Amino acid sequence: MKKRFCYTVMAAIVSALTLQAQVPQFSSKSFADWIYSNPAIELNQTTILANRIVLYTTSTGLHLTLTSPQFTCHNGETIDMTVTWITDQWQTAGFVVSKVALTAALLDENGIAVDSVTYTPTSVSRTNYVNLSITVPRGLNKARLRFASWKADVNSSGAVRQIEMTSTLRGDVNRDGEVDIADINAVINAILTPGLSDEQRSRADVDHDGEVNVADINAVIDVIL
Repeated sequence: MKKRFCYTVMAAIVSALTLQAQVPQFSSKSFADWIYSNPAIELNQTTILANRIVLYTTSTGLHLTLTSPQFTCHNGETIDMTVTWITDQWQTAGFVVSKVALTAALLDENGIAVDSVTYTPTSVSRTNYVNLSITVPRGLNKARLRFASWKADVNSSGAVRQIEMTSTLRGDVNRDGEVDIADINAVINAILTPGLSDEQRSRADVDHDGEVNVADINAVIDVIL
């Protein structure tokens, strides 16, 4: 009786939360509405394939950055990014590995960075694949992603060839693209079901504390609300 009452209360306060927009991709075939801060270079297939979309700080102090179109996002959404960048200078004397640290910043509607993540490589080759991940904070509904390499100079610059992005919602336990009452039920079932596989337990452990319990139910509700 108590469990049925809890379900009723949860159903009354929960509304579905759906991913409404695909995060934008950048490549030679898809660069519409992306912004490159070097006005002398036009974003097109030729300049991308010729490795002219570079991220570094010029001798005059100009930061060359690449910014995505605006997209819709939700609290708890995780954006995973794989950046393909190329450097022809990696074997030259002036190349400094630490300077090519790549930063992705999440910008609000006013262009202010609300969060960021930086990847600093320990070794590089001509073609490199950098993985970054950032979680959308509460209250941010529309955002852009800005990519930069703040410490890189001309000898340590990297040309961006492609950025692939995928997004997942924290709390989407049943992987249907929504966070709703069904995910609360999925966590409850996981708590009551012995012998979960590692993959099932990982999906149900919404707060990532290594356990599946009532805290994960509360974590799903927090995402929804």
